Amino acid sequence: MNKRGQIIGQVFIYIMAAIVIGAIILLGYWAVKNITEKSCQVEQVTFKSKIESLASKHSSYGSVSKETIIAPCNYETICFVDAGRIGNTTGLPNCYNKIINASVVDSDLKNIFLVTAKTTVPIGYSEYISVDDPYNCTCIKQVNKNFFITFKGYNFRTVLSSTT
Repeated sequence: MNKRGQIIGQVFIYIMAAIVIGAIILLGYWAVKNITEKSCQVEQVTFKSKIESLASKHSSYGSVSKETIIAPCNYETICFVDAGRIGNTTGLPNCYNKIINASVVDSDLKNIFLVTAKTTVPIGYSEYISVDDPYNCTCIKQVNKNFFITFKGYNFRTVLSSTT
């Protein structure tokens, strides 16, 4: 009877050890996932601030700057909307991104969007941002985790385009 009690006790210890190890692994997974999400949010905020700052800085007539900006997280494309089109009920007839069009029609003060194959995230607004075709959104694809953007100043507005 004593040996049987020892075996049952050992099985109990192994089960408890497995539960504790499983809990530690689960908590570790959630901690790493949380840190990754926070890191992505910080990258987005830093990216947004840089774009808004550069648009403001290069809004004077004749200012031209070609900038290389690191893409945040896993975003593939950045899209810009002319600040003057926000709130226009016809939207952007030449822009085929439904989320960007809905944002324009709904008067959301967002004209900087990060895009992946599955999502479009509005991240910021600058009253200085303008695009060559105001009826369209200007989208720039990242190359090797970088966006190459040209900022051209035209008296209190900055036209953003791809640097190729």
